[in-house]
Amino acid sequence: MLMASFTHLFWISQNGFMSDKYNAPVFSKFFWDSLTFIDPLASLLLIIKPKTGLYLTLIILIIDIIHNNIFYMKDLYFSEIRLNEWINNYWMILGQIIFGAFVILTFKENIQEIKDKI
Repeated sequence: MLMASFTHLFWISQNGFMSDKYNAPVFSKFFWDSLTFIDPLASLLLIIKPKTGLYLTLIILIIDIIHNNIFYMKDLYFSEIRLNEWINNYWMILGQIIFGAFVILTFKENIQEIKDKI
């Protein structure tokens, strides 16, 4: 979550908040830029209030993965580029999907561990 925070912070520092360089609708610009504040909150909550942080992380990832897959659907799934080009162009989305799968697959176990410590 911290890496995502720095990615969004870097983008905003280079391009500005709600930048036209996104070449995206206002909702998407706002959503992506809001993650600059929401991602570090999730990181902090994972330390201070792990259960809340884990739920927030799960919610962020699910919404972000769905949003990004809808936004880039044509490029991700209907273009005729080779697999290596796809990975090279969309490695961040691929990483996000892998991290999201990790969070989802370990969610129940992590929540149980947190409950056991309380």
